[in-house]
Amino acid sequence: MRYLYMAIIFFTLMTALLFPSLLDAKTNLNVAPPLGLFETDEETGEVDHQRIIDGLWQKVAEEPYNYENYGILAFVYGYIGDYEKSLEALKNAVAYLPDDAEGKDIYYGNLARAYMLNGQWVQGKEWLDQADSIDSHNFYNRWLAFDYYVQFAKDYRMAALELKRINELDPGPEHDAYYDAFLKSFYNEIGHEGLIKLFKEVIHLEPDNFKARRAYGVAIRNSSEEDFEKLMPAAMKEFKLALKLNPHYVQTYITIAHTHMMRGFYTKKEKYFKKALRWFEKGRRVDPKDMNVVYAIGNMFYMKNDYDKAIENLSYAYQNGLEDDQVKESLAFAYNGKAYDLYKSGKNLEGGLALIEKAIALKPDDGIILGTKAELLYKLGDYAQAHRWITKALEIEPGHEEMMQDLRMIEEAINLQKGE
Repeated sequence: MRYLYMAIIFFTLMTALLFPSLLDAKTNLNVAPPLGLFETDEETGEVDHQRIIDGLWQKVAEEPYNYENYGILAFVYGYIGDYEKSLEALKNAVAYLPDDAEGKDIYYGNLARAYMLNGQWVQGKEWLDQADSIDSHNFYNRWLAFDYYVQFAKDYRMAALELKRINELDPGPEHDAYYDAFLKSFYNEIGHEGLIKLFKEVIHLEPDNFKARRAYGVAIRNSSEEDFEKLMPAAMKEFKLALKLNPHYVQTYITIAHTHMMRGFYTKKEKYFKKALRWFEKGRRVDPKDMNVVYAIGNMFYMKNDYDKAIENLSYAYQNGLEDDQVKESLAFAYNGKAYDLYKSGKNLEGGLALIEKAIALKPDDGIILGTKAELLYKLGDYAQAHRWITKALEIEPGHEEMMQDLRMIEEAINLQKGE
């Protein structure tokens, strides 16, 4: 069973290799939760969030003026997506903060974020200003200010200023606040026009910032699928400027390669995929140890349904230190794609089964991958095991049309085997 999620994968590959930790304000933390807060139940292996919440409320009842308990409670509510209750808990946390409490800017910032997540931007900004009066260098609060100016105030000049401050607060060579800002703004749906306005202000403020130039080029490139060819020269101009400003930044090479790859998919012309490979290889020469380039190459081959080359590159990246969830997922999909091709062809089914076991090891709870295992077992004549795995797959993907058809096919085979 093929597992593409093409729209999601396509955008992901076109825009980023490394997902920023600050991409989603709903999961941002200004302070870490207590260790062991989300321990799994020994019997079920799952986290019982309601049990945790009930336990915290018991602590609140015992110590009604302990602000820390409210803070932890707010974190749990935020984690499960109940932002209204998270806001109420944080209001109590702040109300009971002692005058000499350390980390007031953290609590005020968390309260500001809770207001913003509930659409109460003005109140959020008021608390953010109070946090800034204590410590204006709080990295997470600076991102909240960026969100405020981009999403609510539409003041892109101020957002650009905040972005500059964020970059200055976290200037590590691997961190790219400008690209984080692009992704953050994209997922928060400010629209292509807003993105262009934002990065025009950023470039006006920092014309010699290579990371800003790359992000601006991506904003231009992705602003219209219909006009992609027309936008190419302007986007490439920004990428080339980024390279001129810093020829050692591998992510720019990856972005240029992705741009040629996009052109290949749009035009169906192989020459653009060859150009993409050349740019990937340029990036590898800059830093042979950077596995993000190898990962990007593997993903390109995956999207072209060349699963052998996809597996070769993705497994190499995974085995050489790139072990995050996105890499594991891509490699699992590549194994699954190859296994499904073998199922369809009827050749080397045992080899397909070995590949699908590797996919399951990486993503054990993926229903579509489990469905592929059922299909291979069916074609191998092991109907009982095929039935077991297709049933398990349907528990994860209930009502999936192709898997329901597979279930009927397997049950018919079992009945025929029994002579019914």
